[in-house]
Amino acid sequence: MSTDDRGLVPEREHRRLSPLTPVVRAPIITLAFIGGSWQQIVNGEDIGLFAFAVLALLAVGLLWGLASWIRTKYWIDDAELRVDKGVIARQSRRIRIDRLQGVDIVQPLVARAFGLAELRFDVASGSDREGSLAFLPHQEALALRATLLRRRDDLRDDGTARTDTEQSAAPGQEPERELGRLDLGLLVASLVLSPEAIFTGVAAAAVGITFAVTGTFAVAGAILPAAIGLAIALGKRLTSYYGFRLTESAAGLHVSRGLTSLSSQTIARIRIQGLVLSEPVLWRPFGWAKLEVSVAGYASSESDRAQPSSTLMPVAPRAECVALLDHVLASSSVSSVTLTPPPRRARWLAPLSFWTLAFGYDDHLVVSRRGFFVRRLDVVPLARVQSVRVTQGPVEGRLGLADLRVDSPPGPVTVTGHLRADTLVRDQGEEVVVAGRTARRAARRIAASDPGSPASGPAKPGPAVTDPTRPLG
Repeated sequence: MSTDDRGLVPEREHRRLSPLTPVVRAPIITLAFIGGSWQQIVNGEDIGLFAFAVLALLAVGLLWGLASWIRTKYWIDDAELRVDKGVIARQSRRIRIDRLQGVDIVQPLVARAFGLAELRFDVASGSDREGSLAFLPHQEALALRATLLRRRDDLRDDGTARTDTEQSAAPGQEPERELGRLDLGLLVASLVLSPEAIFTGVAAAAVGITFAVTGTFAVAGAILPAAIGLAIALGKRLTSYYGFRLTESAAGLHVSRGLTSLSSQTIARIRIQGLVLSEPVLWRPFGWAKLEVSVAGYASSESDRAQPSSTLMPVAPRAECVALLDHVLASSSVSSVTLTPPPRRARWLAPLSFWTLAFGYDDHLVVSRRGFFVRRLDVVPLARVQSVRVTQGPVEGRLGLADLRVDSPPGPVTVTGHLRADTLVRDQGEEVVVAGRTARRAARRIAASDPGSPASGPAKPGPAVTDPTRPLG
């Protein structure tokens, strides 16, 4: 890199966000203001003053957005992504490209109308989002994500990054294979059979019956607020999972979803820490299940803000979820793990869920099953096990029972052998620790011999999930 007469390295040319960014942000501010003042609009209070306030707020929002757009710049050099922003207080954030774990693309409703998108960055430092660029033209956002991820892989491979003159593969050119698509009718049916929907229906029926008998809405004040809140939560879940589609490529698993806010998320296989198959009691007669994944740095989210999600399939027939689970694990089938129940005396401490409790492991996986109202099958690869704990309360001690807890990175997956015989649980814990150590050594050997393996980074796409495996008994 050349230097000037003073021996200083000249700063690279910066890039800007889309000029339409202030126009996109202004309606969002206005709608938020209207949402907080709807009572005045309904009652007709000071409509003229209110309209003037809205117009003034819109003008201020446009001016603020314009100033923010002018002051926001970003650079990409060999090893860092630098973002400078701030109208009054300046902020300069530097993101190490080699620590990028994921780059997600989000399109809120207003931004989608203008063909814009937001890039959200996730790094290896924790569960918080590292930063974002909002907003860029959608195709530019796709190209920037491809460039950052390709440069990240270069830095991790040999410590050098490609220069700006080297062209990344065009967005969408990587071959993708569809693993699952959510049926809208099945999604609606699953929401109808949720506790929230049933409570909302019961509340509405109670209000109607009370009105028919007494002629007044006597219980509405106590029931309706909760029912409305639950109905809104169901609506958010519907819009969040609308159009849910799971695909796979060499970069990992890709989740796209959303109605009002579109989200495109990539999950690298190396970040997958475990999976959980859950079956709510109202779904079990229909054979439906939900599949979630623990991803390093991601937390579960049910909101419609297109945050990183832990859901691989919101609802599907159980056999399809089991087939997808085995496909993601790749190295082993969960059906091959022998699960053993606890001693019969454990039924005194778990009268409802005793018949569902089970625990087991093999050379690749450690698995537990539990739950009555929501039956769970938690699966963690042995290579992801961080520690093993044995816990025993006073009542458990009198019955000769103990819990074997397998610690893995935070997420929806928690493998626990509940109410095991205390004479065996410590030996089982020691076996899991030894097996985990062996699995990690094997993973490192595979990573050293095959850099493209799931143990080392982006995986080669496997066969499509078409033949469901048999459900676990």
